[in-house]
Amino acid sequence: MKTKIILLLYIFLTTISFSQTIETEKTETYTEEVRASEPKPIAFKLVDVPPLAPDCNAKWKLEKLQKCTLNYIFGHVNRKLNTDLVSELGLTGLIRIDVTFTIDKEGNPKDITASGGPEILNQNAIEVLQTLPQLIPAIHQGEIVEVYLKFPVALDIR
Repeated sequence: MKTKIILLLYIFLTTISFSQTIETEKTETYTEEVRASEPKPIAFKLVDVPPLAPDCNAKWKLEKLQKCTLNYIFGHVNRKLNTDLVSELGLTGLIRIDVTFTIDKEGNPKDITASGGPEILNQNAIEVLQTLPQLIPAIHQGEIVEVYLKFPVALDIR
C-alpha cells in the first residue's frame, strides 16, 4: 500500500511539474472584402500577340506584328507632336523625352507619363498619346491583357 501511495504521489508530482498551461488565442475575424488584385501590365515584347494597329494583319508573324504596331505608334507621335513648341522655347540640340504608357484591355492608352524634356514638350507628348486611336488589345496565354511600352521621343533641333 505504501508503494502504491508513493507511486501515485510520484505520478501526481511529475504531472504537475511537467504540465504546461495552454492559453487559447482569440482569432480575429476580418470582415473586409477581399479584392482580387488586377494583374500588372505585361511588357510589349513579352506578349503572345501584341496590340494590333489598324494596318496590321493578325496572320503575320510576331516580329512583324510588333514592328507594325510600333511603327503605327511612332508615326502617330511624329505626325502629331507639336515641334513648333521647340522653336518657341528657343531650344536647340538633341531633346529626348522618355514616354511610358499602358494599352488597356480595350486597346486604349492609359497611365501615360513623359519625362526628360521641357515640361511643355512632356505635356504635349502625353496629349498626343491620349489621341492614339483604339488598337486591338494584346493577348497573352489566351487572355486579353494590358501591355506597357516605354520608348524615347528624340528631337534633333539644329
